Amino acid sequence: MAVQPEPRFDDRIVSRTGTYLDRIDECVRLLSDLLAAYIDGGADDPTVRDLVDTITSRESDCDRLKRDISAQITNADARDIGLRNARIHLNSPRVVDLYQRLDAIPNAVEQLAEELVTIKPPREAATFDRFAEMARCAERAMDALADAVACYVRLLRSPSRSDSIAAEIATVRGAESAVDELRNDVIGTVFADDAIGRPFVYRTVALRFDEVLDAMEDVTDTLVLISSTESWITTEPDDQR
Repeated sequence: MAVQPEPRFDDRIVSRTGTYLDRIDECVRLLSDLLAAYIDGGADDPTVRDLVDTITSRESDCDRLKRDISAQITNADARDIGLRNARIHLNSPRVVDLYQRLDAIPNAVEQLAEELVTIKPPREAATFDRFAEMARCAERAMDALADAVACYVRLLRSPSRSDSIAAEIATVRGAESAVDELRNDVIGTVFADDAIGRPFVYRTVALRFDEVLDAMEDVTDTLVLISSTESWITTEPDDQR
């Protein structure tokens, strides 16, 4: 049987980054399922607990992948990197920081899931409709963010290519702003209506959703910062550069 050659350094980074982004995306998408199950059965429903456990498992997968990718980049020598991957070598500290910041997203999702089943907010329909919209905003933002990060990593291994991720970054920012508005709407509503008991528990969930989107926007801010001196990637519309 022929021995398969070891994948090249840049191929491994791109492949593992794709897996990492997939796991983060799975974490984010589980929030919609978790909210639906919570509405149906409450915090003590076995399906709810299973979903929280799945989110925790995905978050652990993300931790492992982050450590693996960061170690590969940090420990790579000149033979691993080669001349064609000069962009990875020159940007390695900032690339490692990018992966660290990505890891804040599944961490925030896990915290939201755990607090939901711990504080057990009453299943007030209008408020949970807003939470469901927040979850959809998170999914939309994660789709765009994954595309932006994947594009950036592909460009790191392609010294002759250039591209733009301005539209993806704008999508993340738009989703974050939408969640800010929904958060304020939830908090304003639950504290203004005396018929709604335990308003602080709804406020807590709304703030945790806000943290998920803030973590995503932090990644886009990092992409803008690390790309600001590079001519091969565009992160802002032409009229803002």
